Amino acid sequence: MRRKMEMIQRLKEETRDLHEQVEEQNLARLIMDYSIDLNTYKQLLLQNYIAYQATENAIQNYLADYSGKKHIQLKQDLVHLGVSPERHSKNIIFECHSKAEALGAAYVVEGSTLGGMLLAKNIDKCKHLVSIDRHHFFNGNKDNLKDWKHFKKELEQYTFSNAEENEAVEKARDTFRFFQEVFNREIILT
Repeated sequence: MRRKMEMIQRLKEETRDLHEQVEEQNLARLIMDYSIDLNTYKQLLLQNYIAYQATENAIQNYLADYSGKKHIQLKQDLVHLGVSPERHSKNIIFECHSKAEALGAAYVVEGSTLGGMLLAKNIDKCKHLVSIDRHHFFNGNKDNLKDWKHFKKELEQYTFSNAEENEAVEKARDTFRFFQEVFNREIILT
């Protein structure tokens, strides 16, 4: 059996390449250079909504205490900006088939909180977004880190078999690929 803290390190190491690819292709990079415009921001929010809704719902089937609130925050932002998110998330399928897979997927979803905090620090510097009075998803609230810490604690407490370790790692990789697929889709804003 692998020590629990080592599992986080294994997930990090074995998903690093996919993580970097997703970050490079994601529209969020335009927040970091302050060039994002309002329509692109709406697109970014919608892509994230689709990905988070599907993954969080699948994770909740196996992790009883999982809050899964990122897609709710994204929906609040989209509705505030006049975008109807539900019609875009139909026929999007993401599944977990075990607790180990759910933990692997949650590693990706909850780990994104750290990047979201960095983006939140830069969003106010984006001149095309100054008309938005409140950001629910990119809110910079340090309380968001509580979910990451809660997840890490659950991961540390779970005793993985060798097969479950591999399941968790492969599902984390699948989750990054799923986000990449959603981010590369052509989505028409309405």
